[in-house]
Amino acid sequence: MEKKVVFYCLTAKFVDSAVDIPEEVSNIMYYTLSVGHHTGVADCLSPCLSCSMDTYRSIVSHIDSQEARYKLEGIMRFGEIQIDKVHVPALTEALKKELQSLYLQKTSKLYAVEITWLTQFLELLEEVRTQTAMYMMGRLTDEQ
Repeated sequence: MEKKVVFYCLTAKFVDSAVDIPEEVSNIMYYTLSVGHHTGVADCLSPCLSCSMDTYRSIVSHIDSQEARYKLEGIMRFGEIQIDKVHVPALTEALKKELQSLYLQKTSKLYAVEITWLTQFLELLEEVRTQTAMYMMGRLTDEQ
């Protein structure tokens, strides 16, 4: 089986509780949901972007920024990574440079998959930056 990298996006949160929350403490639960605390809260993640491991390695290997490359290489080291608002500035800057570099190469047709993936990933990073409590999880999987 070929390895594949899949990124999942937060699509919903719900309170994992078998009983109703009493009215007098409901504000506390809503507060924990809004600030991202996970007190009895389950996150629902849905696949939002994927590529082959070869494509992912190709993209990551060309990134100049050590911070951004190290973060994205976490999938190869640990099998998964989480990307939240803290990671967005460094990743956005590094990936925009990589995308621009690929566009300027005479062989950019050879990198069509990488260009498409980078464009979509940058759009997802913008969602993480602008939406409350939004984050992504990247995971290494076996392609089926």
